[in-house]
Formats: sequence, C-alpha cells, structure tokens
Amino acid sequence: MSRRFEIYQNADRQRLAVPCGFSFTAALLDWIWALWLHLWLEAGLLALFNVITTFLLYINRAEWPTYAVIQIAQGLAVGIGAHKLRALSAERHGYAYLCTLEATDGPNALAKLAAVGGTPLAEWRAKRGMTLPSLTPRALQPLLAVTQITISAAFRFRLVLVLLTLLMTAVVVLPVIIKHDGSAQGFTQILITYTLTAITALLGIATLWLACGSLAREVEDYSMQLVCTKPIPRWQIWLGKWLGLVVLNAALLSISGLTVYGLLRWKAAGLNAAQQQVLREEIFVARASAREVIPDIEPQVEQLFQERIREAAVANMDRDFVRKQIREQIKAVQQYLPPGTGRRWVVNLGRDAATRLKDVPLHLRVKFISPDYTSEGTTFPFGWEVGPPEGHRRQTLENSFAPDSFTTFPIEPNHIAADGTITIDGFNLAEKPVLFPLEDSFEVLYREGGFGLNFARGLGIIFCWLGLLAAIGLFAAAKLQFAVAAFVSMSILFVGLSSGTLGQVVEQGGIMGINSETGFVAQQTFINQVSVQIYGSLKQALDLVTGYNPVDALSTGRSITWSQLAAAFGLVVVVTGGTFAGLGMWIFTRRELAAPQ
Repeated sequence: MSRRFEIYQNADRQRLAVPCGFSFTAALLDWIWALWLHLWLEAGLLALFNVITTFLLYINRAEWPTYAVIQIAQGLAVGIGAHKLRALSAERHGYAYLCTLEATDGPNALAKLAAVGGTPLAEWRAKRGMTLPSLTPRALQPLLAVTQITISAAFRFRLVLVLLTLLMTAVVVLPVIIKHDGSAQGFTQILITYTLTAITALLGIATLWLACGSLAREVEDYSMQLVCTKPIPRWQIWLGKWLGLVVLNAALLSISGLTVYGLLRWKAAGLNAAQQQVLREEIFVARASAREVIPDIEPQVEQLFQERIREAAVANMDRDFVRKQIREQIKAVQQYLPPGTGRRWVVNLGRDAATRLKDVPLHLRVKFISPDYTSEGTTFPFGWEVGPPEGHRRQTLENSFAPDSFTTFPIEPNHIAADGTITIDGFNLAEKPVLFPLEDSFEVLYREGGFGLNFARGLGIIFCWLGLLAAIGLFAAAKLQFAVAAFVSMSILFVGLSSGTLGQVVEQGGIMGINSETGFVAQQTFINQVSVQIYGSLKQALDLVTGYNPVDALSTGRSITWSQLAAAFGLVVVVTGGTFAGLGMWIFTRRELAAPQ
C-alpha cells in the first residue's frame, strides 16, 4: 500500500524521505521519539507537560483511568503531528523541502526520485502534507497560513525557548531561592502574587516586542512586500499574525500556569497544620463577598447644599466643590465610631443563604481608619457580636488589629437569619475614635467554589490582557518602524498603568493650582476643566480594561466568576482590542509598502 512522502534535500544533495500521516511509533514513545529526532525543545515541552499533569493528578488523588486518558490523548496528538515534527527536524539539520510523491516506503520514494534524474516532476512539487490550512475551509486557509508562519518564526528564532526559560526561572527557581516566613500569607505572597505578576510582566513585554517585530521588521526587510503579492487581503495578514501571537501566549501561559498550580499544591504540604488550614479556608478556595447596602445620601446632600449656598461666604465658591465637601461631612458622621460605642451591620447573603451556607465557614474582612496620626503602628481592640439580635444565641469575640489595612478573621457558621441576612455588631473598645469607610471597610466572605477552576478563570483574564497587548503592538507596527512602534506600544502600556494618577487629577478637580491644605484646586480654570474631562474619560476607559485584577483575587481567595471572565473578554478583547485591531487593519491596508525606507 502506497503513502505520501515528502522529500528533503541538503546542500550536499543528500535526501531524506519524510512519511506523511499518523505515526504509531511517535504516539507510543511520545517525548522519547521527539528526543530521538534531536528536537530538544519539543521533547522538553512534551516531557514537562507529562510531568506536570502526572503531578497534578497525583496530588488531586485522581483515578488511573484519568491518567490513562490524558496519556492516550497526548500520544495521539504526537502521532498526528509526527509528520510536522519530522519535517522540523529535517529543516534544523540543513535540509529543505524538494517535493512530495507516493511510494510504498522511504527507500522506494528516494529511488523513484532518482529514476527521473533527481529533478521532481511538475506534479510532485506541491507540498501536500497534512498542514493546518489544509484542514480548514478554503476561505480561511490564507489567514491560518499566516498564523502558522508567525508561530514557526517564533520557534525558528528561539524566542519561545528563551521566553520559556525566563518563565520557568521566575516560576520555579526564584520561589525556591526566596524563602517565605512559614505563614500562609508569606506563602501566598511568593507563590501566587509574585509568580503570576512575573508571568504577566514577562509575557506582556514579550508580546509587545514580538507583535511590533513580526510586522514592522518584515516591512523593513521587504519580505512583507512578497507576502502582499499573494492572493490574500492585508487585513488577513494582520489578523493572522495576531492569532499566531494569541496561540503562543495560550501555550506559554498554560505551561507556566500549570507549573504554578503544581508548585502551590506541592509546597503547601511543607506548612504546619494550622497554616495549611488557613490556606484551605482563605486561599485555596473561591470566596464570594457581600456588603451592607450603602444608604443613598444624595437627597440629604442636596438639601444641605441649598441651605449652604444662601450664605454669603459660600455663594461664590465652586458648587461641585461645595457638594463634595458636604458629601464627605455626611459620610464622616456615618463612619465615625467614638470610643465605647458600637455600630451594626446588616449584610444580605441571599434569599436561600440559611440553607445554602449551612455549616459553611464565614469570614469578616474589616478595615478602619484612625484620625489620630500618632496611632500609627498600634493596634485597636474591638468586640463583635454575630447573629440575629433577638431569639438566637449570638457569637461574641474580641480581637485587635492595626488601622489602614484589611484584617480577615473567621466567624462561626449558621448565624444567618431565615431571610438570608446576617447581623454583626461591632464595638470600639479603644480609647480613641475610629472611622469605618462606607464604601469598602466591611464585608462577609463565604465559600462559592474550588480553587482549581478559579485559578483557571484568573489565567483566562490574564490571557485577555495579552490578547489586547498583541493588538496594540500590531496596531503600532502597521505604520511605524520597529523602534518607534515599540516605543509607542510601551507608552500606551505606561498610560494604562497610570490609572491612579488619572484618578487623582479627577478627584482634585484639575492639574493646576492645587491647594495644599484641602487637596483640591483653588479655582476652576479652563485648563482644569478640560483636564478633568480628558483624564476622567481615560480613567473610565482604563477601568473597564484593568478594573479587575485576578492576581489580587487569587491571592486573597476571592471568587472570579464566569461573568467576570466573559466581561473581561468582551471589554478587553472584543471592544478595546477590536478597536485597535480595526485601526491597525485599516492603516496597514492603506500603507504604501513600496515607499523608500
């Protein structure tokens, strides 16, 4: 029975016959087969994936059929891709594609070519091996061909190997060198916050650099001009490169994410029993939160504002500033808790919370502010009573913690009323007053799901950010040279990380004439008004993209819901990334590639 063979030839006219189709040997030997072909990177990736999946299944006590299914799936993937791996090995050893013909075996294929003098017949010259575009509809084949070329270029220039080495150094080596203090918080800081931040930063910078280089460099060295002579629209070239970067990011993020998850489970066993319990209840969990409904104070603000503007000293002041001051005064009264007094919080956990959260551990997350600047570094004692105030045994406890930082502590379960509310009374046992901000000072945390799926959703949000960065880099490279495109891309990224500065300008009311005592502008000028409008619009746009940080959520055991992941995909990839993509495709389509460089 005959099969197709691809013939490769080197500079010395030595030839290789590469069989097309499925390879049972490759499927059986897996990474060992890739190692035999001297494909060191690919063999290492397959072996690493094998080790990580085995480790994750072991620590999760999975049954042997699950392990068998994963091994069979990986073997089938290697068997299907055996032809591509053989061809890649031949190219790395200096061989180039010559032709494709049908024969019973490899020697017969080489003999068939030698019989015609070593010059392939016209019908043999087309490369008809199993490729990604050949499996897709004809309309998408040019697009996916560009995608495949982009991925192959990243491997050919060893970018993937270098980037994977940096990722493994940041994820595996440095956390092993940097020792935590043995607490669950220190463990989390290094193995979640540090590693995920490093992964995001490395992949983000590499994505911008590769996006700019993959398009701008090809225009500068005139290879893009040859591509554009093919029957493929320029927008498909742009989109194909974006898809290639997205696929690379997906692979690298998956490998590094699985490594982090495996390290978390492995290193957690080294903590003592008390800290492991803290990890299980506060970190290795997906916890939702509920807050007290903030009362609407705007009617009271408007009433007091109308009374104040009748005063001569206030009539000529900026009205927005006066409203802001009144609003802060009303909030201060509601937030103020003098010594020896208490306050009640009523938090609604949902109509069926009494049954849904039966025997489920609950936690309070509290933060207060001390008006006394001399109290820095000291702790304040508080008393707490949890449960319905009447006809129920209430939990009482006392603790102390420092101001200006969140403190989380457990409360007993089963104190939820039939209507789904939980009542907590807090008492200030200190000798100094404190403030509990209305917006973000008190919330009840409860378990909503497991850590594994929550971790995967967090990686999904990071993946959406990387997709946006790829679109930004290609947008800049659509018109600019590589160096300028990289500078513009990094500038856009820098602006995106400056939402805190933008928010400060909006809060102060401008950029000029800031009163050092009040922290607001002394007078509303035209420049201040324009700056507030511009900075406010930028901040709103940036908040839509970066308003949710999955690293912080995973570090504190907070739930990342499917709706948040869907919102991230819609706002970050579809809306924001789509805007950059549309502009980039339009610019690249209208660009004159034949202009002198």
